[in-house]
Amino acid sequence: MSDQSLETRIAAIGADGFVSADEVLFLRKTVFANGVVEPAELDALFDLGDRAQDGDPEWFQFFAEAAADFYLREEEPQGYLTTEEFQSLKARATRDGCANPLELALLVKLMETAESTPPEMAAFVGEQVKAMIAAKPDGPIVNKQDAVMLRRYLFASGGEGNVGVTRREAELLFDINDMTENAKNNPAWTELFVQGVINHLMAHLGYTAPSREEAFRRNAWAKDHSVNIGGFFKRMMSGGIGAVKQAYTEKSVHAEYNEQRDRNAVLAAKVTENEAEWLAARIGRDGAFDINERRLIERMRDLEKDLPEGLKALLERAA
Repeated sequence: MSDQSLETRIAAIGADGFVSADEVLFLRKTVFANGVVEPAELDALFDLGDRAQDGDPEWFQFFAEAAADFYLREEEPQGYLTTEEFQSLKARATRDGCANPLELALLVKLMETAESTPPEMAAFVGEQVKAMIAAKPDGPIVNKQDAVMLRRYLFASGGEGNVGVTRREAELLFDINDMTENAKNNPAWTELFVQGVINHLMAHLGYTAPSREEAFRRNAWAKDHSVNIGGFFKRMMSGGIGAVKQAYTEKSVHAEYNEQRDRNAVLAAKVTENEAEWLAARIGRDGAFDINERRLIERMRDLEKDLPEGLKALLERAA
């Protein structure tokens, strides 16, 4: 399809501010038929998103997938969102003041699928989600879609804390909870709030993606055809049974990593005094415990034997 006909056809889509599932099908089959999003196509996609921020669920899914594919395939090694790419995306998303729902879905998709994202991205996305909830026409409220997006954001593998909830993210949960305390939130919000804070308190170190430099090194090794894997195994086997036995009795990198994870889990299973002080100061900040905070306290009672004295006193006060 020529550039002129592409622009003409896309201009007709979403003219009423809504993109239907049929129109998404056209985009998939015709405009992005080769499966590779080019810079001009990305610009056209964002222009379409500006005038059509509503649509069938397929539209939100397609927008996020297509744009995420561009950003994560643009440079080697693939799968890493660079600081420069994030700043470019941030400028796009905030050109009207704040990210719209389509752009928020893209930002979360990137955090879910990227090997790694810039540290500042998690804070930016969290603030954008909070701003979206605060700007609801009938007042701040967390609906089912908001809760799903927040859950995806919190546990995105390419986010700030990997699948663990960081202090910043736990603070975000409390901010949203305070903001929507008197709203008729979806029940999924209560469960997410409780799970998220508990995850922060108990989380141990998880998987950390290699840096872009390390990924480059690995890619170069994999693509180096001068590496003779067969020769390596031949040399190992030429040493006889002794060489094989030594290879299998040496502790592997994976074994050491798993052992370290086990040690971290034991240490993190007990809430630290610092975490106790933070939670005691944060929960019930307005002098009373709301419904969600009481649900959190109830869940914490299951962990009471592992809690520092500061949190045990908090449980007693809330009884």
